[in-house]
Amino acid sequence: MSLQWILACSFCLAALAAAAGSSPGAEQPNRAGLQLWLDASDPATLVRDGAGALSLWRDRSGHGRDAVATGEVRVAEKAMVGRDVVRFSGKGYLDVPAVRPAVGPLTVFVVSQRSEEQASDSRWQRLLSCWDGASKDDNVAPSFCMTGDSRGTGAAYEPSIYTISDDRFALNALRIGASSRAEHQFLSGDIAEILVYDQVFLTSTQTDDVLDYLAEKWGARRPPNKGWTRIGPLGETPRRATEDLPLSDQTNEGGWERFEPLWDEFDGEELDLGKWTPNMYWWKGRQPALFREGNVTVSDGKLHLTMRKEPVPQEFEAQGYRDYTSAAVHSTVRVCYGYFEVRARPMDSAGSSSFWFQQDDDPQWGTEIDVLEIGGKAPGYENKYNMNLHVFRTPEEKRHWSVGGCWVAPWRLADDYHVYGLEWDPQEIKYYVDGVVVRTVRNTHWHQALFLIFDSETMPNWLGMPRDEDLPSTYSIEYVRAWRKTAYPERPPKAE
Repeated sequence: MSLQWILACSFCLAALAAAAGSSPGAEQPNRAGLQLWLDASDPATLVRDGAGALSLWRDRSGHGRDAVATGEVRVAEKAMVGRDVVRFSGKGYLDVPAVRPAVGPLTVFVVSQRSEEQASDSRWQRLLSCWDGASKDDNVAPSFCMTGDSRGTGAAYEPSIYTISDDRFALNALRIGASSRAEHQFLSGDIAEILVYDQVFLTSTQTDDVLDYLAEKWGARRPPNKGWTRIGPLGETPRRATEDLPLSDQTNEGGWERFEPLWDEFDGEELDLGKWTPNMYWWKGRQPALFREGNVTVSDGKLHLTMRKEPVPQEFEAQGYRDYTSAAVHSTVRVCYGYFEVRARPMDSAGSSSFWFQQDDDPQWGTEIDVLEIGGKAPGYENKYNMNLHVFRTPEEKRHWSVGGCWVAPWRLADDYHVYGLEWDPQEIKYYVDGVVVRTVRNTHWHQALFLIFDSETMPNWLGMPRDEDLPSTYSIEYVRAWRKTAYPERPPKAE
């Protein structure tokens, strides 16, 4: 695990007046699974020695895991929206007893700030560190650490919320304000509150509730809108009662209506050219594999996209295409908003199997929704269901950025067919596997009419190249179904 992997991020500024107007301790965080709660706004938890230095920060969770101070750690009164914080000088830290030495799930929230006066050149300052005693360092699972800046600088930052959530970490003894592996990487800055849970949250609402609590209380910036992604198994999946509705909404609480232009059961022996166009007019594929129309077939009630090891026409070699061909189809119509569901099995090779939405002929707006990108036999990716959202350009933004997520399935994805779904509306984008939500993201930019696309690609810099013995390999789609709502606006709103 690299330090870039650590989910330490900052968010939109909450209303300072609301935070300052509430009384300390009036609000409570989610208590389910809460194993450690250090709250500097509660003066009864801050125990000082005769010289005024902090000696003990008492745990409010009820588990008695009090943090014991070593070195220079003090209380800074009314230093964050009128509330006290614990101030680290770069020469001290706090230690907390072990919560759970075994590897398992955890979620951590830390509220911190660093003023210009506290800024320095000291890099990778630890907010929180947990070392298992055997890993190379505290940033290698099952150990973990959190820093106030993902780039590791010692620069100043506003009151901000930092968070990490995963199921691969132990909860050994925690060190606050320094590395737990050795006495270095000391923090120069303030910590206002720490919440440690021995679970991952199963809904985005649970995470948002904690973030709302901390943001309002401390006037803290929330992490960027990376959304919520499920960690762990799907749990109980819904049963199919009717083929006419999304698997996740068999009673049609959403008010879905069938959208015929993007509904195809692939029952014939040929691709329906009224609904689908082989290849992509704006792209020939990711080098070295060239999209070839002959690799798109329909048989046995399925759409098949095949990747092969074979020569490409000579005229394409100057563009970097050689030795491999792959496949793509896109819808003849574009769509904005709806529920889109496929039953598919990824190809059993390192070639990608993808289901996505894009258009590339709007000079002002360029966006993309990746419902799935799977490397069925790519080493280390066999169980990874990759999802992403891209913004390539807007009238105000010229840089490319993306918001991705990955759910790790408890099975090898290329072994069988599963139902993959996307619910896309003006407020939110939700991803489903077998009718269960695995990711949600707030819809800030994806309000354009896009083509629905299936393709396979070589991705040498990500999934690696497919092995010759695994080719040809085929990505098969049993059906694609689409629904929309009459309530959708006729003209999609532009992002603010």
